[in-house]
Amino acid sequence: MNSNDKLVRKFKDEAVAVYSLEGDQVQPDLRRYVISTRDTRDLMNYPEIINCDFTNLMQNGITNALKGINMLESLSSINSRSVNVYHILRGGLNFNVREALRKGFGYKWHSSSYISSQRILKEGKFEISEDFYRKFRIPDKATIYTADIVASGVSLNHGIEYIYHYMRNHDLQLKNMIFITIGCIETERILSRWHDIFKENFEAYERTIIVYVEGRFVLTDHETPLNNCLFHTDLLKNYKLGALLSPEFEQSQFDRMIIGLEACAIYDGGKKGFEPVNHIQDVLKFWDKQLLLATSKNVSLWDEYNARFPLDMYFEDKTHFKNGNPQILKSKKEDFWIGLSRGEYHKLFQKFCRLWSDERIEASQQPESFRQICEKKIQYLQSLIEEEE
Repeated sequence: MNSNDKLVRKFKDEAVAVYSLEGDQVQPDLRRYVISTRDTRDLMNYPEIINCDFTNLMQNGITNALKGINMLESLSSINSRSVNVYHILRGGLNFNVREALRKGFGYKWHSSSYISSQRILKEGKFEISEDFYRKFRIPDKATIYTADIVASGVSLNHGIEYIYHYMRNHDLQLKNMIFITIGCIETERILSRWHDIFKENFEAYERTIIVYVEGRFVLTDHETPLNNCLFHTDLLKNYKLGALLSPEFEQSQFDRMIIGLEACAIYDGGKKGFEPVNHIQDVLKFWDKQLLLATSKNVSLWDEYNARFPLDMYFEDKTHFKNGNPQILKSKKEDFWIGLSRGEYHKLFQKFCRLWSDERIEASQQPESFRQICEKKIQYLQSLIEEEE
């Protein structure tokens, strides 16, 4: 499901790039896409974007994503009276799919449903708690849109299972499901299983569409080779561990050094949108641990950066610091991306070179290099918290 997957560009304009995830997946009516927009890149790259700013950027990004996917799937032709937006509380509220459908497709009659879901770690396994609130009114032959951040996938599976039983118990047909996520491959493992169940039990069922925002990330586990991470929680951008990023998102990693060093592609979306102070405190805790790591183990900036965002493809030989070029980058990236022009690889390589000059590469290998980054980030985060007080 992931070893041979590639991103194949299907559509791109100034607002959105749309890629089809193509590989060994054998369910023809289960379509997988990766989208990239300026707004979603910003909200993911800068964890200091919080609260309404965060949700507004997300809504703008999802609106443009839906317009792009519509070029391939003709979603706007579906009658809005048959569309239901299924909110998995509370993280799903951040995506504001209900409003995105109105802005993107002009929908007027789409309905909404809600279920609360909070995962907790119990005896080494994640379980669902706080799932008592449910408000459902789903039409027959429904097209259901839902969105959430997916790590372990426990909340997603719980939410889909409830939809299935609701539709069966009310003798309703399900026609399509569109799921939008910042997440990992666990999304596909869950939805591919439910896709088969839907096909078997609903005569009207047509397709399942998975839309990954900016890439399909990789979930940390106890084998993850990082000194500081939250197991089964953090979503990583490391291609060596299985992440598959959009070209636009990868290029944006070189906007600032700090972006590639963050703990997670998104952090806790619920806190980011609805508990901003607690979110910033969580980010600060991560960087406090990073500072301890930098001082106690004398970790360099170069080593920590490459552990989280490997730069191998930008070199002919990274071990010996033999510089690469756009053609070498293209030859290595073509195992992952299809449909990019030579000019785009040249632009990407130049963006890398501006951030990682020869002088900076040399400086980043010095013992104090990572400590300085940590201290500067901590000072900034503390200023945000003090500003709030």
